[in-house]
Amino acid sequence: MKISPLVAMHRRAGFQVSSYRGSETLEETETREKPAFYDASWRSVLAVSGADARKWLNGMITANVRDLAPGRVAPSFQLDPKGHILAMFDVACIAADEFLLLSDELQVAGLEERLRKFVFISKLTLEGRSERFSPLIISGETARAAWATPPAPGACAEWGDGWALGATVNGAAQAEIWQSPAAIAELWRTLSHNAQAGGWKQFERQRILSGEPAYGEEITGTELVQETGELSRLDYTKGCYVGQEIVERVRARGAVHRHLVRFHLQGPVASGTAVEVAGVAVGRITSVTLHNGHNGQKPSYIALGYIRDPHAQAGTVVTAGAVTGEVEA
Repeated sequence: MKISPLVAMHRRAGFQVSSYRGSETLEETETREKPAFYDASWRSVLAVSGADARKWLNGMITANVRDLAPGRVAPSFQLDPKGHILAMFDVACIAADEFLLLSDELQVAGLEERLRKFVFISKLTLEGRSERFSPLIISGETARAAWATPPAPGACAEWGDGWALGATVNGAAQAEIWQSPAAIAELWRTLSHNAQAGGWKQFERQRILSGEPAYGEEITGTELVQETGELSRLDYTKGCYVGQEIVERVRARGAVHRHLVRFHLQGPVASGTAVEVAGVAVGRITSVTLHNGHNGQKPSYIALGYIRDPHAQAGTVVTAGAVTGEVEA
């Protein structure tokens, strides 16, 4: 189990820590607002470097590494030969022959093990760097205020003794900062003076509300890329890679038979609950979170899950257990 370098600090502040995605980290804070930054110690990094790194990695994953310029980041999957998703991560090019695979602690060991099986005589090294670097995720205006010129969405840049990666989530700026544990602790203290921190439970809520799939929940090793809707993690021009044949076959046929969607539900349900339409099981819930219920509002819930065609259209009325709801746009 990975331990956040900020655990002692969280406990001194009176907060609980617990396990999330393979790391012992901050569970939750008291803020009711959307947190501005998170202890993202569940995130992990695997470095691929060497003379053959670019060509080799391009054949291993779905992102276009062949054309990925230094300073750029691309979302990606690792697939098995049948096209099933084995891992999801971002790949950052930090030099012409050096790449960072940014996933989470729950995935990184399996990702590294599978990649090593294909190294053979290629001139490259695989190196875990999660012990040397730890991340914070900073959102909204706090991300813009953390430094004078934050990286643009899809960009990465050296920052201090590590890196900063830029993104946009639901229209808001977001940055993922990778620094030494000591630097991360100092940055946490600095941000805490002017912004609200959040724990993994609050991060998980925002993930579900934004419709972002997670490994271990929506991604379990049986899904095809097109079922998840994460088409930005594919590139149809990059050349051959493991699982490409199935990806292209699905594209040629023009459809898959189930889709990852958001549901708006009138009550809480457990992950794994069957989704039914007119009494027939057509899908399942994978993640769920409270949507509202404050200030006198009636509680409702947002869930992610899979549903079969032709029921994936917005407005389709569903039941999950004893709870009614509908498919959201």
